[in-house]
Amino acid sequence: MDVIFLIQAPGYFELNQEKKKLMNLLYSHWIQNDLYSFNWWFLLFATIVPYFLWWKFVKRDRFFEIFCYGLLCSSISMILDVIGTETMLWEYPDMLFPCIPLLVPADFVVIPITGMIVYQYCNSWISFLLANICWAVFFSYIIEPLFVKLRLFELGLHWSHTYSFFGFFLLGLCLKLIMESIKKNLLQSNTKTKC
Repeated sequence: MDVIFLIQAPGYFELNQEKKKLMNLLYSHWIQNDLYSFNWWFLLFATIVPYFLWWKFVKRDRFFEIFCYGLLCSSISMILDVIGTETMLWEYPDMLFPCIPLLVPADFVVIPITGMIVYQYCNSWISFLLANICWAVFFSYIIEPLFVKLRLFELGLHWSHTYSFFGFFLLGLCLKLIMESIKKNLLQSNTKTKC
């Protein structure tokens, strides 16, 4: 990534003007290249259908816990995606919506839903760690290369699928640790209130 040092830094007005130009370019690109293309329909499908499948298979007795896991997963995925795209570690050439440069189906649907499935069915730490490794391998070495071929994802010069593997693995691990901590604290507070 090239860093340009300017003698006089642009002010808010100049930055806003450039931002407007960029938004116009993004919108034009979206209208001419993305909207109603195969990739656009694929992204739309990937945004809607997984929720119906998840709703069918989610364990209702643990719904709140599993849904909280998914919300945390989605929030962290989105933050990491913003950091990755803003620092140009990766890019998304095709977009579902012109004003949202993130890969919405990944951050808000596919990653959290698959993460929730792993969390739901793998209660012990051993089974969770093994499934989490499989989850990280699936996204890093199968989904990402497929998305690169479909031109839905581009790796930057300083990023690799192996970095993604560690990112996905650590994401799942941290989420499990957070949820276990929350459950433990809730259990302790419930025990204290009953006494």
